[in-house]
Amino acid sequence: MWGSIIGALSSSVGGYFKGKQELAGAKLKGQLIAIEAEAETTLAIAKGKVRMAAEGQSQNFNLDMVAMQNMEKSYKDEIILIVFMTPMVLAFIPTMDVYALRGFEVISKMPQWYQYTLVGMVVVIYGMRGMLEKVISSKVPKFK
Repeated sequence: MWGSIIGALSSSVGGYFKGKQELAGAKLKGQLIAIEAEAETTLAIAKGKVRMAAEGQSQNFNLDMVAMQNMEKSYKDEIILIVFMTPMVLAFIPTMDVYALRGFEVISKMPQWYQYTLVGMVVVIYGMRGMLEKVISSKVPKFK
């Protein structure tokens, strides 16, 4: 009689621990699957970013090449160069430096969209998209 009671008791206790072990194994397996899925997602995102960067660089290079080729047919790049060099020249002429500095004060009070439009025009005309992207990426907060 004691043998059957001990046998039933050990069977119950053994079954309890076996169930706990199977549950822990199932949880561990589920966590492993989640980790693998997250790693695959991260890898896919990284590959996508690399592909987009490569395509973007190629596209920017082509656009910059077109801009430089268009410079040969236009005087707008010379005009913009004169406009941008004028404050520097004025800085070396006695009493004219005040006007150069005043011009920058006025420009700084203009709406940002207008300032960015001017910068964008210069970038497009001179084919400097890569430089603009670096400036923008340093100013804009990164989102994950």
